[in-house]
Amino acid sequence: MRKRVLTVTGLVLILCLVAPPTSAVREPNRFLQGADYVVNSTADPGIGTCDETECTLREAITAANGDGKVSNIAFDIPASDGGYNSSTGVWTIYLASALPALTEEGTGVMGSTQTGNRGDTNPYGPEIEISGQSLSPGAICWWIGSNTTIDRLTINGCPAYGLQVHGDDNTIVGNYIGTDATGSSDVSTSYNGILLGPGAENNTIGGPNEEDRNVISGMGGGICIFGSASSANVIRGNYIGTDRTGTQPLGNDGSGISIQDGAHDNTVGPNNVIAYNGGHGVSIGGSETIYNTVTQNSIHSNVGKGITLSDGANGNLAAPYDLVAICSAGSASSGGSLTWEAFSDFDEEGRFFESTGGTASGLFAFFPADVLFRYPYVTLTVTDASGNTSEFSAAVPSGCLFVYLPLSMKGY
Repeated sequence: MRKRVLTVTGLVLILCLVAPPTSAVREPNRFLQGADYVVNSTADPGIGTCDETECTLREAITAANGDGKVSNIAFDIPASDGGYNSSTGVWTIYLASALPALTEEGTGVMGSTQTGNRGDTNPYGPEIEISGQSLSPGAICWWIGSNTTIDRLTINGCPAYGLQVHGDDNTIVGNYIGTDATGSSDVSTSYNGILLGPGAENNTIGGPNEEDRNVISGMGGGICIFGSASSANVIRGNYIGTDRTGTQPLGNDGSGISIQDGAHDNTVGPNNVIAYNGGHGVSIGGSETIYNTVTQNSIHSNVGKGITLSDGANGNLAAPYDLVAICSAGSASSGGSLTWEAFSDFDEEGRFFESTGGTASGLFAFFPADVLFRYPYVTLTVTDASGNTSEFSAAVPSGCLFVYLPLSMKGY
């Protein structure tokens, strides 16, 4: 199996911000059924072995890294464990040091198995919480290699990043990163919740279903993708900057999503809520950072722009401009082949995705006088045939017909 050597560079920090447990008596067949390793203790680091007497998360990762095969790590920690809080229904693992990197391809760390084995003791979120509050300054809670799954864990209190993904084909679903285990308050963390790079390809954060959703809030920034070898990553269906309901502000200090330093061909959307962040909603920067698509999300209430392009990012694709509100019919010209998306909001972001369309001829008319918009102002984005998405247009009132006047699109 391929293994990776993982490194950190100072450049990343600039680009992408900020009583012993009691062992349970177990049936041998239950320990092995459906999993290669079963975590049965919140202790850290543990006694050094992973067996029915004691298996900590650190010991399970070490065993999985060394077994030379695809492995699943499950959880079945009893209520008698010293890390269990009966008032919250959460088992907390306080890390003594950063977890070992997941280097063996195909490893799955399945927090949802604790729910299956011990019941839904925390109806507000994951039953397993990993706390980095005792780690040294600058420590990353967990490095991820390739072809792994991280499922239904709360990860918080990390001095640097919650997760750094350095490989390919990983799936990160159903986690709370930066919040408490209820997803309703933040736990202070300095840098990004998830860092993808410098060589991260074809990773999926979130998914189409409610149970796939990650909540990433209370961090220095939400998600950062960086480096020219980082591409084809998909971020969809997540709450970034909100609580677990997607409606209340928790925020991240910086941008919700940042794509930098030559990262290309990545997709943000659909169905992310990116809101209440102290920077931009989505920040894309650098002349080699191209072909990044932002589509069909709810982006609102950020301190900066909803989407910002800097230093020639995404081919410097200009936003739609000269939208005007009139009360008579009309049509307009837009050079080149593109897809437009319309949003409504209280201001110049995109709180509610309204509709989308495309044109190959360069001529189309937009008639929202026939449409009841959710919010009082309308903005648009455009995405060209290469996948570059623009910033949001200026907002116009949604009361009359809108004529979509000429676009400035690269050299068109």
